[in-house]
Amino acid sequence: MDRSKALQWITEALGVQGRIVGLEDTRDSVGEWDSLGSLLLISKLEEDHSVVISADEIAAIKSVKQICELLEKANAFPISR
Repeated sequence: MDRSKALQWITEALGVQGRIVGLEDTRDSVGEWDSLGSLLLISKLEEDHSVVISADEIAAIKSVKQICELLEKANAFPISR
């Protein structure tokens, strides 16, 4: 998976301004990752990558790394060769 593209996508999906989120980021370290941010993330996962995830499942996600794992399973950002 092209992690830099995935991190950029997550940053945009959550509406983070002024920086790119990293794998070490969590809900606690990303101010925009509130209940609205979670809803936006669910919507973008479905719209952009056909990843269907319930609100309960998204509530259980606590890190950017976990979002990347979802994107990786969906083959959302394959490495360009």
